[in-house]
Amino acid sequence: MATPPVATGLGAGSFVAPVITCIVAFAVVIGLIFLSRYGLKFVEPYLLKGRQTRDLAVMESVAVDQRRRVSVIRYGQKKGLILTGGGNDVFMGWVDEGQTPTHPDAPQTAPLAPPLPGLPKRSPQP
Repeated sequence: MATPPVATGLGAGSFVAPVITCIVAFAVVIGLIFLSRYGLKFVEPYLLKGRQTRDLAVMESVAVDQRRRVSVIRYGQKKGLILTGGGNDVFMGWVDEGQTPTHPDAPQTAPLAPPLPGLPKRSPQP
């Protein structure tokens, strides 16, 4: 009697072991991703320490339109205005501490534009 040939590598064990290995490897990778997220919170202050400066800071920023922004920066004790975006960036100048911008709802004492030629000037009423 001849013995029947034995098929090696076609049993259930040869299929289950690689699948379990893939699942475990996938779980380890996902676990490392989540752990790195929490580990970065502890390492981040040390990474940013070289980039921090006490002299230069952006105090406030306002959008002018979709592409441009006006930002108030502080360098030491000075404050300046920068227009960014568009074709180029422009430093608009330093702002003195005594200068405060007027509120848009406040009544203005000076006219916005000079009077048109040919029209008589109005005298202020007492």
